[in-house]
Amino acid sequence: MPGVASAFLWGLAEGTFFFVVPDVAISLVAMLEPRRAWRHILAAIAGSVIAGMLLFAWSSRDPRSAREAVAHVPFVTARMFAQVDASYRMHRLGAVFLGPLSGIPYKIYAVEAPEFLGSAAFLSCTVPARAERFLTVWVGFGLAGTFLRRSRGWTASQLAVLYGSFWVLFYAFYWSRIAFR
Repeated sequence: MPGVASAFLWGLAEGTFFFVVPDVAISLVAMLEPRRAWRHILAAIAGSVIAGMLLFAWSSRDPRSAREAVAHVPFVTARMFAQVDASYRMHRLGAVFLGPLSGIPYKIYAVEAPEFLGSAAFLSCTVPARAERFLTVWVGFGLAGTFLRRSRGWTASQLAVLYGSFWVLFYAFYWSRIAFR
Protein backbone atom coordinates (compact mmCIF):
# COMPACT_ATOMS: atom_id res chain seq x y z
CA MET A 1 0.00 0.00 0.00
CA PRO A 2 1.40 3.44 -0.88
CA GLY A 3 2.71 5.44 2.05
CA VAL A 4 2.07 9.10 2.80
CA ALA A 5 5.49 10.06 1.39
CA SER A 6 4.67 8.36 -1.90
CA ALA A 7 1.38 10.31 -2.07
CA PHE A 8 3.35 13.53 -1.61
CA LEU A 9 5.85 12.57 -4.31
CA TRP A 10 3.03 11.47 -6.61
CA GLY A 11 1.27 14.83 -6.15
CA LEU A 12 4.54 16.62 -6.91
CA ALA A 13 5.34 14.43 -9.92
CA GLU A 14 1.87 14.60 -11.46
CA GLY A 15 1.69 18.33 -10.84
CA THR A 16 4.78 18.72 -13.02
CA PHE A 17 5.72 16.02 -15.54
CA PHE A 18 4.13 12.70 -14.57
CA PHE A 19 0.94 11.66 -16.37
CA VAL A 20 -0.89 9.45 -13.85
CA VAL A 21 -2.98 11.22 -11.19
CA PRO A 22 -2.39 10.81 -7.42
CA ASP A 23 -5.97 9.56 -7.22
CA VAL A 24 -4.54 6.14 -8.08
CA ALA A 25 -2.64 5.99 -4.76
CA ILE A 26 -5.38 7.70 -2.76
CA SER A 27 -8.06 5.33 -4.05
CA LEU A 28 -6.15 2.22 -2.99
CA VAL A 29 -5.76 3.49 0.56
CA ALA A 30 -9.38 4.67 0.59
CA MET A 31 -10.61 1.25 -0.54
CA LEU A 32 -8.53 -0.77 1.90
CA GLU A 33 -8.14 1.58 4.89
CA PRO A 34 -10.50 4.54 4.42
CA ARG A 35 -9.71 6.12 7.79
CA ARG A 36 -6.05 6.55 6.81
CA ALA A 37 -6.65 8.11 3.39
CA TRP A 38 -6.97 11.71 4.62
CA ARG A 39 -3.21 11.76 5.30
CA HIS A 40 -2.56 10.71 1.71
CA ILE A 41 -4.90 13.42 0.44
CA LEU A 42 -3.09 16.11 2.43
CA ALA A 43 0.28 14.81 1.24
CA ALA A 44 -0.81 14.73 -2.42
CA ILE A 45 -2.20 18.27 -2.11
CA ALA A 46 1.07 19.47 -0.55
CA GLY A 47 3.00 17.93 -3.45
CA SER A 48 0.61 19.57 -5.91
CA VAL A 49 1.04 22.98 -4.28
CA ILE A 50 4.83 22.74 -4.57
CA ALA A 51 4.50 21.57 -8.19
CA GLY A 52 2.15 24.47 -8.93
CA MET A 53 4.56 26.95 -7.34
CA LEU A 54 7.45 25.59 -9.39
CA LEU A 55 5.61 25.65 -12.72
CA PHE A 56 4.01 29.04 -12.01
CA ALA A 57 7.41 30.55 -11.16
CA TRP A 58 9.04 29.01 -14.23
CA SER A 59 6.23 30.20 -16.50
CA SER A 60 6.40 33.68 -14.98
CA ARG A 61 10.08 33.91 -15.95
CA ASP A 62 10.05 31.96 -19.22
CA PRO A 63 6.52 31.06 -20.36
CA ARG A 64 7.60 29.58 -23.68
CA SER A 65 10.02 27.01 -22.26
CA ALA A 66 7.66 26.11 -19.39
CA ARG A 67 4.82 25.50 -21.82
CA GLU A 68 7.05 23.49 -24.16
CA ALA A 69 8.20 21.28 -21.30
CA VAL A 70 4.63 20.57 -20.20
CA ALA A 71 3.57 20.06 -23.81
CA HIS A 72 6.03 17.13 -24.00
CA VAL A 73 4.31 15.25 -21.19
CA PRO A 74 2.54 12.18 -22.59
CA PHE A 75 -1.16 12.73 -23.29
CA VAL A 76 -0.93 16.53 -23.03
CA THR A 77 -2.27 18.14 -26.20
CA ALA A 78 -2.36 21.56 -27.82
CA ARG A 79 -6.14 21.36 -27.57
CA MET A 80 -5.84 21.17 -23.78
CA PHE A 81 -3.76 24.34 -23.73
CA ALA A 82 -6.41 26.09 -25.84
CA GLN A 83 -9.18 24.90 -23.51
CA VAL A 84 -7.31 26.14 -20.43
CA ASP A 85 -6.67 29.50 -22.08
CA ALA A 86 -10.37 29.83 -22.94
CA SER A 87 -11.39 28.76 -19.43
CA TYR A 88 -9.09 31.35 -17.82
CA ARG A 89 -10.46 34.05 -20.14
CA MET A 90 -14.05 33.14 -19.30
CA HIS A 91 -13.80 32.16 -15.62
CA ARG A 92 -10.55 33.74 -14.41
CA LEU A 93 -9.91 32.23 -10.97
CA GLY A 94 -12.80 29.80 -11.39
CA ALA A 95 -10.92 28.02 -14.17
CA VAL A 96 -8.65 26.41 -11.59
CA PHE A 97 -11.72 24.90 -9.88
CA LEU A 98 -13.17 23.60 -13.14
CA GLY A 99 -9.92 21.88 -14.10
CA PRO A 100 -9.92 18.85 -11.78
CA LEU A 101 -13.16 17.54 -13.21
CA SER A 102 -12.39 18.34 -16.85
CA GLY A 103 -9.70 15.74 -17.46
CA ILE A 104 -7.17 18.46 -18.24
CA PRO A 105 -3.98 18.11 -16.21
CA TYR A 106 -3.30 20.61 -13.41
CA LYS A 107 0.17 21.28 -14.81
CA ILE A 108 -1.38 23.08 -17.79
CA TYR A 109 -3.35 25.36 -15.47
CA ALA A 110 -0.11 26.08 -13.59
CA VAL A 111 1.91 27.12 -16.65
CA GLU A 112 -0.95 29.15 -18.13
CA ALA A 113 -1.89 30.89 -14.86
CA PRO A 114 0.70 33.72 -14.83
CA GLU A 115 -0.96 35.30 -17.85
CA PHE A 116 -4.24 35.57 -15.94
CA LEU A 117 -3.64 35.36 -12.17
CA GLY A 118 -1.16 36.36 -9.53
CA SER A 119 0.77 33.63 -7.75
CA ALA A 120 -1.11 34.03 -4.45
CA ALA A 121 -4.50 33.72 -6.18
CA PHE A 122 -3.42 30.67 -8.17
CA LEU A 123 -1.85 28.86 -5.23
CA SER A 124 -4.76 29.63 -2.91
CA CYS A 125 -7.05 27.90 -5.42
CA THR A 126 -4.81 24.88 -5.74
CA VAL A 127 -5.70 23.43 -2.34
CA PRO A 128 -9.50 23.41 -2.73
CA ALA A 129 -9.33 22.58 -6.44
CA ARG A 130 -7.16 19.52 -5.85
CA ALA A 131 -9.08 18.56 -2.70
CA GLU A 132 -12.33 18.61 -4.65
CA ARG A 133 -11.42 15.57 -6.70
CA PHE A 134 -9.26 13.80 -4.11
CA LEU A 135 -12.11 13.91 -1.59
CA THR A 136 -14.53 12.59 -4.19
CA VAL A 137 -12.17 9.69 -4.89
CA TRP A 138 -11.77 9.04 -1.14
CA VAL A 139 -15.51 8.91 -0.56
CA GLY A 140 -16.26 6.81 -3.65
CA PHE A 141 -13.55 4.21 -3.15
CA GLY A 142 -13.97 4.24 0.63
CA LEU A 143 -17.70 3.53 0.37
CA ALA A 144 -17.18 0.87 -2.29
CA GLY A 145 -14.49 -0.90 -0.25
CA THR A 146 -16.50 -0.74 2.96
CA PHE A 147 -19.65 -1.99 1.24
CA LEU A 148 -17.91 -4.88 -0.50
CA ARG A 149 -16.05 -5.94 2.67
CA ARG A 150 -19.09 -5.79 4.96
CA SER A 151 -21.91 -6.99 2.74
CA ARG A 152 -20.10 -9.28 0.32
CA GLY A 153 -17.18 -10.44 2.45
CA TRP A 154 -14.57 -9.32 -0.08
CA THR A 155 -10.95 -9.70 0.96
CA ALA A 156 -8.21 -7.13 0.53
CA SER A 157 -6.92 -9.17 -2.43
CA GLN A 158 -10.29 -9.07 -4.17
CA LEU A 159 -10.57 -5.33 -3.56
CA ALA A 160 -7.07 -4.83 -4.95
CA VAL A 161 -8.05 -6.68 -8.15
CA LEU A 162 -11.16 -4.50 -8.48
CA TYR A 163 -9.07 -1.38 -7.84
CA GLY A 164 -6.45 -2.38 -10.42
CA SER A 165 -9.09 -3.28 -12.97
CA PHE A 166 -10.82 0.06 -12.48
CA TRP A 167 -7.65 2.08 -13.08
CA VAL A 168 -6.57 0.00 -16.10
CA LEU A 169 -9.98 0.50 -17.72
CA PHE A 170 -10.12 4.16 -16.71
CA TYR A 171 -6.75 4.99 -18.28
CA ALA A 172 -7.38 2.84 -21.34
CA PHE A 173 -10.53 4.87 -21.98
CA TYR A 174 -9.02 8.26 -21.04
CA TRP A 175 -5.82 7.86 -23.03
CA SER A 176 -7.63 6.42 -26.03
CA ARG A 177 -9.92 9.47 -26.09
CA ILE A 178 -6.88 11.75 -26.13
CA ALA A 179 -4.94 9.70 -28.67
CA PHE A 180 -7.81 9.50 -31.15
CA ARG A 181 -9.04 13.10 -31.05
